[in-house]
Amino acid sequence: MYRHKERCPENEYFLDYVRYSYLMKLRRNLPKNVLDKSWPTPPAALTEASEHLRTLCMQNMVWSYCKKINPEWKHQMKQKMIASEIFKDKKDNYPQSVPKLFVNTRLNGEDLNPKVVQALGSDKMKYAVPVTKYDRKGYKPRSRQLLLTANSAVIIEEGKLKQRINYGDLKGISVSSLSDGLFVLHVPSEDNKQKGDVILQSDHVIETLTKIAICADNVNSININQGSIKFVVAQGKEGIIDFTPGSQLLVAKAKNGHLSVTAPRLNSR
Repeated sequence: MYRHKERCPENEYFLDYVRYSYLMKLRRNLPKNVLDKSWPTPPAALTEASEHLRTLCMQNMVWSYCKKINPEWKHQMKQKMIASEIFKDKKDNYPQSVPKLFVNTRLNGEDLNPKVVQALGSDKMKYAVPVTKYDRKGYKPRSRQLLLTANSAVIIEEGKLKQRINYGDLKGISVSSLSDGLFVLHVPSEDNKQKGDVILQSDHVIETLTKIAICADNVNSININQGSIKFVVAQGKEGIIDFTPGSQLLVAKAKNGHLSVTAPRLNSR
C-alpha cells in the first residue's frame, strides 16, 4: 500500500530492504568491460539512483581501461579518432580504413637518399609515404616521396628535395568523396617559392591526410568535395579535376582539358 509512496514510517523498512536487495543484485551483475551494456533493471523507487550508479560505473571502467593502454596504442586511437572526425560518412573508402592500423611511416631510412635526410637538417621526419604526383598542365604521373616533418610537407624527386610547403603556408587540402586516393595541397599563388598547387595520389590516402592534419595541427584544413576540385596551375590560372563513380579506378586527361578521375563505389549510401 505504501511501497510507491514517499518514504515514511510505514514504508521505511520496505524501502531499505529494496535498496539493499538491489545493490546486492547489482554487485553480482556489474558489467565486465566497457563494451558490456547490461545493467539490472532497478525497482521504481531506485530508477534515478540506478542511472547515476550506471554512469559512475562506466566512467570508472573507462578510466581503468585508459590507465592500462600503452602509449603506442593511445597514439593509434588518437589518430583514428581524428580520421573519423574528418572522413566518417564523407569519404567512400573511409570504412575500409577503420580496421587497418596506421603505421608510423611507409618509408624507412634506407628508402631515403642520405642527401635528403641531410637537407632536412634539424627538421625531423615524422612520416613518409610513396606518392604519385600529377603535373599541373599535362597531368603526367610521376613517382615521388612525400615527407612530413614537424614544420612542413616535403616533396622528394629522385633523391632531391623538390618542394617544401610550410604548414603555416598551406591554404588547405582538397580530396574527393569517392574511393580514389587523389588530393590537392593548396599553396599561396603569390608565393614565388611555390609553382602552384600540388596534385598527389596515395594508396593510403586516409592515413596520409590524417597524418598531415596532425602534423599541421589543423583538422579543419581538409575539404571533402563532390563532383570536382579546382586548383591553381600557375600565375592565377585554374585547373579542374572531375570525379565520377565508375567500375574501376581511372585517372586520365579528358578532352576538355580537365583531369578526369573515375573511382568505384565501395559502400552503398
